[in-house]
Amino acid sequence: MISKKFCNISIEGLACAVPSKAVLSQELTDLFDANSVNRFVAATGIKQRHVTNGKQTGSDLCYVAAKKLMAEKSLNGDDIDALVFVTQFPDYKIPSTAYVLQYRLGLKQDCLVFDVNLGCSAFINGIYFLAGLIESGTINRGLLLVGDVDMEYQNTSDISFAGMFGDAGSACLIAKGTDFVNGMIRSDGSGYKTIWTPKPGARFPQKNNGPLFKTMNGEDTFTFTITKVPKLLKEFCNTFETPIESFDYCILHQANLMVLQQIAKKIKLDMSKVPVSLDKYGNTDGSSIPVTIVDLCEKLKKGERLNLIASGFGVGLSWGVISFTVASDDVLPMILTDDYYKEDYI
Repeated sequence: MISKKFCNISIEGLACAVPSKAVLSQELTDLFDANSVNRFVAATGIKQRHVTNGKQTGSDLCYVAAKKLMAEKSLNGDDIDALVFVTQFPDYKIPSTAYVLQYRLGLKQDCLVFDVNLGCSAFINGIYFLAGLIESGTINRGLLLVGDVDMEYQNTSDISFAGMFGDAGSACLIAKGTDFVNGMIRSDGSGYKTIWTPKPGARFPQKNNGPLFKTMNGEDTFTFTITKVPKLLKEFCNTFETPIESFDYCILHQANLMVLQQIAKKIKLDMSKVPVSLDKYGNTDGSSIPVTIVDLCEKLKKGERLNLIASGFGVGLSWGVISFTVASDDVLPMILTDDYYKEDYI
């Protein structure tokens, strides 16, 4: 069983950045008929999304969030022992984008740096990875960056894809401290074709046939989500002997509103304790949990300490649950940015 209570771990801070440009879902009538758009908004709850200017990548958004967070915490490059960048859309084939972010952020050379290819469970897995490194004594403080921007192949023929995804990047500081993090991780590789982009890749390098953009079996994805996720949330609460009602909020990956409502119903939790951010930001893939925490904290009073349980689920198939505490004062307001890394391609 992949589950663990990580002791003496603290979430020091959290920041998210999204592109300045907001696109209303009603603008999809340029591609689809009005009835289809209205049904899409009603089912998903997505009223608008923030999308990049065509030059920003996921790493750019993460960089802005991390830079702001480090400045707010009065940290410099010598204070970070590990940088983990979790994304489905790295900037380069090689090297790992994490190395470029290490350079841009001015982190020391004595630093553990790597990319992880994960989608909607990215934040859950990232916290789990870094908490383990801290508890083992390998590092004292880690920087988790999660961001996704699909710059190449976007499916505009299906409204479920054309209007679903927003762009975002997040930065989370995790350090040795006085709190604890509980975590459970699950995966099922037999479902790898449920959500996938097979080309271009090493196995299918040709670009002249087959889908180049993300494809999804909607029925299988829905069934997976509303069965596996509630079951794991219940297992988590039983294992760690913590009732779901004891948490201030349950932060779920922002797949769509119908999914959130179904999960809440199955775990018998009122929707008032399941924050929704997809109405403003859409489904922001791996960043959706931190984006939702930022959106939530903008509505709360300062000085609150939040006891949160969170679940991410999707591509892989992968799903997981973590619980942790964070002070609302340590969660920065949403950052809007048009910045991107200017470099020459030779």
